[in-house]
Amino acid sequence: MLTNVPTDLLRTFVTVVDLGSFTRAAEALGRTQPAISLQIKRLEDLLRTKLINADGRQVRLTDAGMSLGPYARQMLRLNDDIVAYFTNDSLSGWIRVGLPTDFSNSYLLGAITRFAASHPEVRIEVESQLSSNLRTELAADRIDLMVGIVPTKDAPFLVNMASITPLWAVAETFVWPPRSELPLVRHPDPCEYAERMRLALRGARKSWKTVMVASDVAGIQAAIVAGLGASALTPATLTEGMRVGRPDEGFPPLAPLMIGLFYKHARLSKAGHGLAQWLMQQITLAAQGSPA
Repeated sequence: MLTNVPTDLLRTFVTVVDLGSFTRAAEALGRTQPAISLQIKRLEDLLRTKLINADGRQVRLTDAGMSLGPYARQMLRLNDDIVAYFTNDSLSGWIRVGLPTDFSNSYLLGAITRFAASHPEVRIEVESQLSSNLRTELAADRIDLMVGIVPTKDAPFLVNMASITPLWAVAETFVWPPRSELPLVRHPDPCEYAERMRLALRGARKSWKTVMVASDVAGIQAAIVAGLGASALTPATLTEGMRVGRPDEGFPPLAPLMIGLFYKHARLSKAGHGLAQWLMQQITLAAQGSPA
């Protein structure tokens, strides 16, 4: 009966996935390629399922391999948290971080600033884009870690996540006349926020029209405060001059979304792991409505 999965096997599995090659994984882990293949085979034997199909130089995950990924990454994160806690090493070096324009950008920047102040030898480069673009940047190794909305389908490199329920945000003086179309301000499609607004309005049999599309959250916020229309925001991105749209005004509830932390274990430095640990704590606090 299987009762334990060795973390060294999970680390080998994740490293092969992150680097896309048994050879590159062997180099990163200081092992031979046959040793890496043997560890993957041992993991598959333990779990009694095929995880990786190696087709020449291509590494393709099976459905079981796709399912294992998030669990393996969460276990490695906890393992790395324990090691970091007890070794208490000083952190240094560059970290390239991707932050979404569509979730609490200023709040996360504040969290990163506090981390940098506590670790003066760490240098941080921040890039802000839509979550979908950041996932592409991470896959191409142009950033080291990112925070973003978890897609409803495949979510490679997802390490941990927290649920946050968006709110209808409108100007303090905004009025939605009965039986009229709701003017919407939104990000470009595909957008999880926009999809949630449309689904909620469709379910409540309410009509709407898009009056403005903006890529960055600052543009969305400015349009809302100016009274152009309503949009979905997280609690941390509500600003002065806004209020929350109420059910008695006709605003239907919005489905929650998942905010995730993404990185490649094989590529992340000790400094990067320290920042990742800190950011996950801040995201969890924000999800609970009590940002630190």
